[in-house]
Amino acid sequence: MAKSKKTQKSRKSSNDVVWTNLKGFCRQGAVEGSKDNVPTGHFKLDFAIQYGQDASRTDLSKLDGYDPSITLGIPLGKLVEIFGEEGSGKSSLAYRIAGYAQKMGLPVGWIDCEHSFQENLAYINGCDPNNLAYSNMINHEDPDKDLYAEDVMDYMIKMMKSGIKIIVLDSVANLVPKALFEAKSEQQFMGLLPRLLSNNLGKLVGHAEKNGSLLVFINQLRENLSVTYGDKDTSPGGHSLKHNASLRLKVTKRKSKDADIHISDPDTGEPILIGRHSMVKIVKNRFAKPYTDAIDVPIYYEPYFPDIEDIAFDTGRQLRIINILKGEYKWGDMEDRLNRPDFISYIKTNKLLDTLIRDIKDKAVEKDVILPPELMQYELGLKKDGNKG
Repeated sequence: MAKSKKTQKSRKSSNDVVWTNLKGFCRQGAVEGSKDNVPTGHFKLDFAIQYGQDASRTDLSKLDGYDPSITLGIPLGKLVEIFGEEGSGKSSLAYRIAGYAQKMGLPVGWIDCEHSFQENLAYINGCDPNNLAYSNMINHEDPDKDLYAEDVMDYMIKMMKSGIKIIVLDSVANLVPKALFEAKSEQQFMGLLPRLLSNNLGKLVGHAEKNGSLLVFINQLRENLSVTYGDKDTSPGGHSLKHNASLRLKVTKRKSKDADIHISDPDTGEPILIGRHSMVKIVKNRFAKPYTDAIDVPIYYEPYFPDIEDIAFDTGRQLRIINILKGEYKWGDMEDRLNRPDFISYIKTNKLLDTLIRDIKDKAVEKDVILPPELMQYELGLKKDGNKG
C-alpha cells in the first residue's frame, strides 16, 4: 500500500532535523575527493600502493581510472611507517619521498633523532637539504635544554599547523621519553615509548588529516624474543604505531650475489660499489587490496646509475609510452614486441636511451609529471660511467 504524503513529509522533515543537529561535526556521506599523492620514486612500488597490482603485468591502457597525469604514491593526510634492518635503504626511500614533495611545491620537515642525515644521499635521491625545515633535536637558542620524545610529538603538531606537508621522523626507535632521559643508567623502564605513542598518535594522525600532512616514520627492525616459531621481526613503538599507520613498508637487503651494484674504475678496471638492491614489502596498505610480492628497488650511494635503462623503462610504462600486450612490450616504431629483459637489451644495443628519455621528457611536460631523480640527473649531463658529458 502506498505511503501517505503526510507520512513521507514527516520523514523528510525528521531527516532534515537530524542533519541540522549534527551540522559542523558530521556530514552526509563518507566519500571525499581524491587526495594528492607523494611518490616514492619507484613506479612499481607506487603502483602497488595505489592499485595492489604488479605494474609489469598490467595493461595500463585498460586499467579503469588510470591516468599518467595523476600522481601515484602515498596520499597526504596519512601516517606511513618505513622499517627495516640496518643499511637496508630506509632513509634513502624517505629522501626520495621528501624530494618529490619538494618538486611538487610541498614544504618538508625532517626530525633527525639519530643525527644521521646525509646531504650527499639526500641530493642523490632528489632532496634539497637547503630547503628543509630541519631539526637535530638541539635547541640552538638554548643548547643546554634537553628535548624529549614528548617535545617531538608537540613539535610535529606545530609543524603541521604551520603548513609543513611532509614530516619525516628518523627514527621512532631513537625517541627518548622524559622519564627515561632523566633516569640513572641502572634504572630500567618497560613500555615507556609504546605508552607515549599510544597517548599521542591519535592526536598526530588527526592533525595530519586536518592539515593534509604526510607523516613518515622511519623505524628499526628488532627481534621479538618471545616468538619461538614464525616471523620474529618486530619494530619499536608497540601496537599503536602499527594500528595508526595507513601504510607500512618493510625494507630488507637482497641476499643474492647480484644484489650489489658496481661500476668499473675507468683507470684500473676494478669494480667500485656504488649501490645495492633492496626489497620493499607492503606489510599493511589501507589504499588498495593486499599485495604480497616484495618489490626490488635500487639504493644508491653514489650518483651513478648503471641501470638507467630500467628506470627509463618503468617511467615509460608509467606514462604509457611503452605499451604491453600479452606480457610483451613495444615502443614507437619497434617492429617486434619484446619481454622486459629483451626490451632493455634492445635499448642498450641500439643506443636508444637518449631517444627514449627525450620521449619521456616530452610526455612528462605534456602530462605535468615529475620525473625520477635518476632521469633528471641524466638529462643534466650525468652519464652512466659517472663522468660529466
